[in-house]
Amino acid sequence: MGIIASLLTACGLGGRSDAAAVQEALRVAVEALPEHRTGKVQFQDSNSAGTTISGVLVLAGRDRAQIEQSLLVVLEAVSDTYDQQPGVRTAFVRIEAHPEGDRATRVMSADAVAPSSGANTTTEDLTAYFAE
Repeated sequence: MGIIASLLTACGLGGRSDAAAVQEALRVAVEALPEHRTGKVQFQDSNSAGTTISGVLVLAGRDRAQIEQSLLVVLEAVSDTYDQQPGVRTAFVRIEAHPEGDRATRVMSADAVAPSSGANTTTEDLTAYFAE
């Protein structure tokens, strides 16, 4: 029975994460940071849309460099929290950060932590980046 469960999980058909619990854990972790001003991190895990951590956040900082530093703190919290959740799969990370009152200045998660391949940073990229 263990082999069947493993195969189903590998195909995305079994052993899924508790999306509501993962969402809440990510929300609590990000909102507890002093860098966080407003905005919400979202978690989606579905067969059709894939697994994604996304959000548009207003973070502490006045310019692009400061926002990037704040975003790195957020991404590390996301990585640590996500890695602790049972049954999670590799997720795309698409978080956008802005300074307060300036929607034109934005830093994307892929700007702060370069993807190992493709256009989107993944949770595996975050784990590798923060392990250094």
